[in-house]
Parts: sequence; C-alpha cells; structure tokens
Amino acid sequence: GMIVPNLSDPFTANAVHGLQDVARANGYVVILASSGGDVDVERSEIVSLVGRQIDGLVIAPADSRTNSFSDIVPAGIHVVTFDQLLRSADLDSVTVTNRRSAREASEHLVGHGWRRIVAIGARPHLYTCRERIAGYRAGMQAASLEPRLCLVEHERLLTAEWLAEEVFRLQKADAILTLNWVCTMLTLRALRELGKKPGKDIALLSFDDFELADMLTPGLSVVRQPAESLGREAARLLFERLKGRGGKSRAVVLPTDLIIRQSCGC
Repeated sequence: GMIVPNLSDPFTANAVHGLQDVARANGYVVILASSGGDVDVERSEIVSLVGRQIDGLVIAPADSRTNSFSDIVPAGIHVVTFDQLLRSADLDSVTVTNRRSAREASEHLVGHGWRRIVAIGARPHLYTCRERIAGYRAGMQAASLEPRLCLVEHERLLTAEWLAEEVFRLQKADAILTLNWVCTMLTLRALRELGKKPGKDIALLSFDDFELADMLTPGLSVVRQPAESLGREAARLLFERLKGRGGKSRAVVLPTDLIIRQSCGC
C-alpha cells in the first residue's frame, strides 16, 4: 500500500513510478491512495488498505508533527515513511537534504544581488516545509539579510490578491523562493494575473522540478528532488523488512540538484 497527499503532484507521480518498479521486480503490486493532506482521510485509507491485506505500507504522512496512524496499523505490517519524517515514530524513512538544499537555493539568489528574497510556503507544520524554511533562514542570515517569509496554512490561500499584498506591497520582494511544486504553480499563475514576468520583473527559484519547467520563458531555475529514487529507496527498505532483515530503523537521506536556468537571474 502507498498513501500520498496529492497524486497530481509530479514529484509524487515520479516517486510512485520508482516504487512500482521495485515492487514488480519483487512480484508485488502497489495499491495507491491519496489522503489530500487530511489526517482523518489518511486514517480511513489505512483502514481500507489493511482490510485488503497489504503486506507493507509506504506513506507520506499528512501531518508530520505527530504519529497519527501507528495505532491502526497491525504489528505485522511494516511501514516506511517517505518525503515527510515522523520524529515521534521509530520507522524506516527516506527524505532529501531539504535544509541544505533550501540554503543553497537562497544563497544562489543572494549571489545575484537580490536582497528582498521572499520564501513562499504552504502547510508550514509539515517536516519538509519546516526544514526548507530553516535552510532559507540560514542562507539569508549568513548574508546578513532579513528573512522574509510568506506562509499560508493551505494552498488555496495563495491567490494573486494575497501575492500582491504580502509579497509585493508589504515585502517589496525582488526575488521569490517557492518551497514546493504547488506553491510554484500558484505563484506563476498569480504573477501572470498581476502582469509580472519571472526573470524580468522578479527573480524566481522553485523547490521541485517538473516537466516543461525548462520550456517556460524564461526557463525556471529549480531544486530538483530525486523523486524516482525516493520511491525506489522506500520500496527497497520495505522489501528488506519483508524478507526478515530486522535491526534498528534506517533513515536514508538523498541529495538534490540545483538546476540553473534563467528565472533566477542567470
């Protein structure tokens, strides 16, 4: 079984692809479910998957602050978390260098001479967002610049009106770092509605690559996550457990790549 917050996210789709490849090689099929980032839906989907007699579960937790599902997962079902990390649970996990990568992205923008760099994020309670915020703060503080955070509890609040008020009028941003793919898409849409062009009116760097990012004008600079490798590693950890290889929980952390195009000022 595999539960993710958003099946339409290119990052998730590539992770699913990697996991399915390993599952097939081991003679298994993957049953997918989406939580929509809702803990109650996540619990319901877990109950459904357990009822379908899954042998293991790979999950990107809907809320990484607390362990909200171990009480409904039978002891014989092994669990691996990916993307999000549950510090309150002793589980195998696969993540990326979120903090370091966000710092490198921030420092790259600073290197262009941008000083009012705004980080835009949603669901700041999630592990990935918290880590990327910490990395962004570190990059800004290393340059003796004030961190400028624009955070919302849900992606639906990222509108053109909000961007105009928070990012441009209040923060007077000259550069934006978006902290995930959804924020990037909504920011691009809002900039278009405001008549502002990335790379010309404002610099833009995205955490997460996606198909056609290099076809935009200008090409979008991104932090590329190894999404397919994340899925493969999660599956590898799970199948090692299924084959009876025990021991302490393992935390795999994969590196990202900073892909330079033109939207950041290059």
